[in-house]
Amino acid sequence: MGTTTFNGPVRSENGFKVISKNATTGVVTDVVDIASTGIVTGKYVKHVGYATGVTVNTTAGDSPAIGEFTQPANTIITDIKIFCDVSPVIGTGDIGYEVGTSSSGAQIVAAVTDEILDGGTTVVAHNVTLTTLVVQTQSGTTAPASVQYTDTARTIFCNITNTVDATTAGSFTFIIEYVQIA
Repeated sequence: MGTTTFNGPVRSENGFKVISKNATTGVVTDVVDIASTGIVTGKYVKHVGYATGVTVNTTAGDSPAIGEFTQPANTIITDIKIFCDVSPVIGTGDIGYEVGTSSSGAQIVAAVTDEILDGGTTVVAHNVTLTTLVVQTQSGTTAPASVQYTDTARTIFCNITNTVDATTAGSFTFIIEYVQIA
């Protein structure tokens, strides 16, 4: 096949594919696919998803608006950050978080009750909280499967918790990084 050089934008209504062709068998394999929506798929490509609008409860406890993110099949979550979109206001107390496979679960990120705010009254807008993913036993005789991986699409629940009542709910966005591995 010849080489074509373009001067200017290359456009397609149906996306683009980068392929590899086996020199012996002629079998063509998709390496990277760029859909018409702009989404890039391919093995080991980093993606970012989010759950937005997660608020602090007006009474102490779990968020009344627990965020949801659909983790695609054959992906592993590599990082989760929490961004404060709108400052919450509470009586002197704590604001924390948990991320799991159920609405009050902490399977992906363990519950931390005071990581966002510890004994304070507000979180500054545009604050970023770095979370720590749950890690399975690494040196056991049988290593378990990673809870960050899924072979089927599943819902991940992102929750904000507070120890005292809030007068202003505020709003948080969970930013979830994941990699396609199959």
